[in-house]
Amino acid sequence: MADIRISAASLARIKMEDKFLLVLNRNRFQKGHRVYTPFGGAIEFTYHARPYLGDLGVRFEDSSALRFALPEKKLAAFESWFYLRQERETSPFRELREELVQEEGILPELLPNQVTSKLLWAVKPPVGPTDRVGQAGVLTQRYLEIFEVTFVPGVHDQLRKALSAPQTKLRAVTLQEIMAGHTSDDATPIGSICRYLLSAAA
Repeated sequence: MADIRISAASLARIKMEDKFLLVLNRNRFQKGHRVYTPFGGAIEFTYHARPYLGDLGVRFEDSSALRFALPEKKLAAFESWFYLRQERETSPFRELREELVQEEGILPELLPNQVTSKLLWAVKPPVGPTDRVGQAGVLTQRYLEIFEVTFVPGVHDQLRKALSAPQTKLRAVTLQEIMAGHTSDDATPIGSICRYLLSAAA
């Protein structure tokens, strides 16, 4: 039986009043494409999980992310482990700090006590090709965890201010724009993955 590629990620649903905060996808932006996607990214596992994952026969793409090739016959075993939510990340905090502070420089810092995240739902989208660099076109089974993310008032105000900054990569979009797949004023694409911010049945 063939291998299947696995990619597990957490996504942050950040509300700005009645809109959803998105950011230009960094990977696609570096390739010259403007696409708005949610904050979040690959879920990382702890070193305690490595022996178990190794026994499943995974071929890792990097050291600690749940992105790898897996014998398809082991998919059920992986899913059982994944949904236990043990020996892996169970919040989007690390990714939020990387994106907001280290990558985009939107915030000077982000501390754990400045963020609250609540798991809304887990999603298993249909198998489809990935556009990830180095794996483009490979059929991938994705697993997504969607979190409602809120910030303390000071951080929320900084994000609101960053929305109107020159050359900002942030955008607050409506539900209707997400469903349409693009912004209403300049038709900038909005990734279809954003629909999972609205419902588990996107």
